[in-house]
Amino acid sequence: MSSDFTQQQSLGELQKAEQLSLQVTLPPAEIPGYRVEKLLGQGAFGQVWLGRDLNTGRQVAIKFYLHRGGVNWSLLSREVKHLVNMSTGRHIVQVLGVSWEAEPPYYCMEYLENGSIEDLIRSRGALGIAESVALFREIAEGLNFAHGKGVLHCDLKPANVLLDHDWRPRLADFGQSRMSHEQTPSLGTLFFMAPEQADLTASVDAKWDVYALGAILYTMLVGTPPYRSAEFVEQLDTASSLPERLRRYRDAIQLSPPPQLHYRRRGVDKQLCQIVDLCLAKRPEQRYSNVQQVLEALHRRTAARLRRPLLILGIVGPILLSLLMLMFSARSMGVARENSLAAVHQWSLRSNQFAAMFAARTLESEIAALFREVEIEADRGELDRRMRDVLTGAATQLEIISGGEDRPGEREQLVGLQAQNELEAYLSRRIAEMTQTMGSSNESATFNSLFVTDARGTILALALSDPEELTQSPVGRNFAYRTYFSGRYADESHGQSSREFAPTRHTHLSSTFRSTSTGKWKVAVSSPVWPVEYGEAENDEARAQVQPLGVLVLTINLGDFDLLSGQTPEQGRSRFAVLVDGREGAQQGTLLQHPILESMESRFQSTRKVESVPQIDTRQLTELRTSGLVSYHDPASIITGGEIFSGTWVAAIQQVRLPTGSEEAKLANRASDLWVLVQERTSYVEEPVRELGARLQQESYIELAALVLVVILLWYFVQRIGKSIVDKSAHPGSPNSLQYPATKTTLEH
Repeated sequence: MSSDFTQQQSLGELQKAEQLSLQVTLPPAEIPGYRVEKLLGQGAFGQVWLGRDLNTGRQVAIKFYLHRGGVNWSLLSREVKHLVNMSTGRHIVQVLGVSWEAEPPYYCMEYLENGSIEDLIRSRGALGIAESVALFREIAEGLNFAHGKGVLHCDLKPANVLLDHDWRPRLADFGQSRMSHEQTPSLGTLFFMAPEQADLTASVDAKWDVYALGAILYTMLVGTPPYRSAEFVEQLDTASSLPERLRRYRDAIQLSPPPQLHYRRRGVDKQLCQIVDLCLAKRPEQRYSNVQQVLEALHRRTAARLRRPLLILGIVGPILLSLLMLMFSARSMGVARENSLAAVHQWSLRSNQFAAMFAARTLESEIAALFREVEIEADRGELDRRMRDVLTGAATQLEIISGGEDRPGEREQLVGLQAQNELEAYLSRRIAEMTQTMGSSNESATFNSLFVTDARGTILALALSDPEELTQSPVGRNFAYRTYFSGRYADESHGQSSREFAPTRHTHLSSTFRSTSTGKWKVAVSSPVWPVEYGEAENDEARAQVQPLGVLVLTINLGDFDLLSGQTPEQGRSRFAVLVDGREGAQQGTLLQHPILESMESRFQSTRKVESVPQIDTRQLTELRTSGLVSYHDPASIITGGEIFSGTWVAAIQQVRLPTGSEEAKLANRASDLWVLVQERTSYVEEPVRELGARLQQESYIELAALVLVVILLWYFVQRIGKSIVDKSAHPGSPNSLQYPATKTTLEH
């Protein structure tokens, strides 16, 4: 026994070896047919020389037994008999010839030039995992073959495993071997010997070789034998006798924790560690029963490792494929969604452009009807006559008022005139008839007021469609600065003298203005009132020399225009039309008609406080005029109560033209400063696309889940089938199983 890889000799054996070492220059004997060339090694029982077969030139190893007598001779002769008995084994060192009658006796065996596994570990340290497993498998196969011949090695260790020219292992040194039916003890080498084997009364067991097999695998993986430490070796070396040494060896192993260094080796899998653990189990009943079970465990490990890439590929592959499909599907759906959204945005924009154009044309027809109606009223002879009566009766008062003097008494005198009262009654009758006439022609404009001014802009009489709206009568006040009187582009300063203005000489659409009594936005259609003697019969040149008597003005609340008829309030929140003031200046972009204005007008009626009206910023207005917007932000969203208009809208705008053929149209190039804007909530437009995308996404998730389920089921069945194949291969009696040579359990006598 030894604390090192190989068995340590006793003092007497060392002395014999020393004496033999003095005689190494010449071989112990000449061998017929061989040339003995070089001493390879020597031990207590003889020498091993390198020889050459003179017939074939093949190198051989010749082992001379220098001591024939005693117990040692019987042990060594047993080695030769067992080697001869196993001469057909691929993993056993082959005997080429034996001569027991020679002096000294010898036998020739094949020469393996690559040394032993012990030499390999000494030179390289721990071996690679794949290399260790390959060597371990072949050692186990060789040992299983020996067991099948009824031979138990009993001294298996790295030094007794030689490597041939292909670096494949061969079992050697069967000097401690026993037949499976023998009951005599056999001692192996420390740290490779099973704890129960370290007993001079123990009976041989195949599990001894199983333990040694696990110790060899552990040594190849770690670089040192299991349990070996300096303290352990020192404890064994201080033993006073062989039985004491064996007892200490047994006790130390039983008390020590199981070896764990192989678990720390990177790349060593759990199954291989378990094989080592079951080989090195301290109690024989917990160990593999025979070498065949070790080979079966190795086969299961190999089969599992071969299945692992397939299983991983079978799981990871479809999952990766599914993820790729999901990624490309999501990308494709994203691209399709964006393209679809862009398409519906453009479709909605074109639809809104058409709606805005339709609403603008509707408003144009209403304005044209208003132009005709006001022109007809301005040409009535009765209006001429009644205005003349007022102008004659209140000439003094009107002169004073037009001069800029604000005299309440003068206005009271004007209002108190019989002619003025009759003119107002006439206007009240006419606005009622006009409202009825326009209503019967299905026009949607609602008149707010009808009034006339003199030639200097002072209101002579006024009639309201709703008299309750009047909080303070404007009769007797001068409004020459207003565009409905002067026909100019924009209102001028209120402080300017009325003498700086002249009445409009053609039917005119005024700029928008806000009512001081209702807070509503208005627009006026005004037409000059010509003296009846310069009626239609007179030519334009003659009329150009005449001053109008005054101006007839019809005002309309812009909020009363029905721009998109047929919409319910719910639809109006997703798509509706508004009026925008496009007149250049500080008021440009002002919302003249919008759902938010209704709540603002309601607050004005209760608080009499004027709120600033939302305006479209210049950038958005420019883009709207150019091509429309698919990301329009409604300025009403920042007003109190306008939160429902937040978000983005698809918006298009269209300018309202003036009546074709009118003088106003010629002067203004046929366009007014009113713009119709139709806006549709972007989310409402995108909703069908997003719903379709959500359904497609849901379907893709269902498909992915179904695919994963199929993969799991396939993996489960493949695993079951693979396990069944491995289980069958692990039982020799079953079909398609691995057929190993018989083990000790079938050879016991």
